[in-house]
Amino acid sequence: MQHAQSFSRSLNPRFGSLTDMDKDESPADTPKRVHRFQRPMDRDWLEQIARRYAARWETSESNMGSHLAAKIQARCDETGADPDATIKLIPGIIEGLVESGYVDDRRFAEATINRLRRQGRSAAQIDARLRAKGISKSLRQDLADRDEEIDHESIAAWKLAQRRRLGPYCDPPEKRAKDRDKHVGVLARQGFDLELSMRVIDADTPPLEFR
Repeated sequence: MQHAQSFSRSLNPRFGSLTDMDKDESPADTPKRVHRFQRPMDRDWLEQIARRYAARWETSESNMGSHLAAKIQARCDETGADPDATIKLIPGIIEGLVESGYVDDRRFAEATINRLRRQGRSAAQIDARLRAKGISKSLRQDLADRDEEIDHESIAAWKLAQRRRLGPYCDPPEKRAKDRDKHVGVLARQGFDLELSMRVIDADTPPLEFR
């Protein structure tokens, strides 16, 4: 009997006995527990979401707007609240993020361009990605003009050929000859023009920087 009483006390230090456990409040009734929707869906709530996202990811103004709208809608879908009043706060939130440097379309675009170039993406693919992220036509053109002296398109095509073992990277020679048109098609489908695609695939050897 004494052993049973000792066990009931050791079961959970919060309770003196099993009877006390029955009397204890349920977790939902405990004052310290705060429901995740108890916080008002106001500007402070939205700013916290925005800053947390911007601190974790480099993003564009348009992408941030989509992220905040999705968060608002998801909460309203669960609570039945009206999203309109909170959605109207989004432009002001984004303006504040831009002013404080949390969000910068140029910085985002440059980071995206650099990442996609390392993957061997064509200029057409890069432009499409930036356009999808809401980067303006004027900014996309400005970045393209800035880099026109560097043949990034050729660099990207060679990187893709190297990664996919196309053209001069294909071995043995008879396989390369057999798959020549297929290799040209791979580059062309990735947005590289036909002339550049054939120049890369038909090259005797890769440039020194890609050997």
